[in-house]
Amino acid sequence: MNTKYHYCLPLIAVILMLSCWNYSLRAQNDTILKAQKIMSNAQVSMADYNTEPATDSSSKSFTLDKRHQISIGYGILTPSQCSVIMPYLMEYIGTEPAYRYHGECYGAIQIGYTFRCTKVIGVGLYYVCDPRIVKLYNDQLIGKINWTTHTLLPTLKINWLNKRVVTMYSKVGFGISINQCGIKNYQPDHFEITPPQHRVYFAYQFTLAGIEIGNNQYAGYLQLGAGMEGWFCAGFRIRL
Repeated sequence: MNTKYHYCLPLIAVILMLSCWNYSLRAQNDTILKAQKIMSNAQVSMADYNTEPATDSSSKSFTLDKRHQISIGYGILTPSQCSVIMPYLMEYIGTEPAYRYHGECYGAIQIGYTFRCTKVIGVGLYYVCDPRIVKLYNDQLIGKINWTTHTLLPTLKINWLNKRVVTMYSKVGFGISINQCGIKNYQPDHFEITPPQHRVYFAYQFTLAGIEIGNNQYAGYLQLGAGMEGWFCAGFRIRL
């Protein structure tokens, strides 16, 4: 065999060995990179899995912690205000009253507490104070009646729309009202002012629709209904 081929064969063998070694190193590096990528994806998946329950748990505990709701509001067109308006209507249609009335109504102030049994259903107790003054006239001032109605209303509240900023609700309540009446008669020799016969009577509140605008803790509200809180009522509520 030619001497030249004796030198070529070992050289070819060395080149083949180096090529095989380089290929094995590349294959090993690719395998390591693939394994690292798989492990990274697995860690991300585990992190997402562990994060989601934590978020749900914190959100759930946040909702459950704020079950107590306190509200304060002001309402107009209560039954007391309507009873003051009625003498004007009777005089307007031609019925002559015993006296001429002049009523001063201040609206109803309400303070309420609601316990949220669930996100939708709540039960509570409302106190409503509705003061007014009625002055009686003939040719001159006869007397004055300071009349205040105190009402306690156990209430059921339904939040039928719950969004992040807006909540809409309806509520119904039944309870009792107590009249506190003070009479001043400036002409007792000529006129007699008879106090009201009934001091305790049935009370109610039907709220057809109410809207709260705010966050989970603080919000203002506006409601439309009929009853001791008035036809229209606005106020502020806080959840604790």
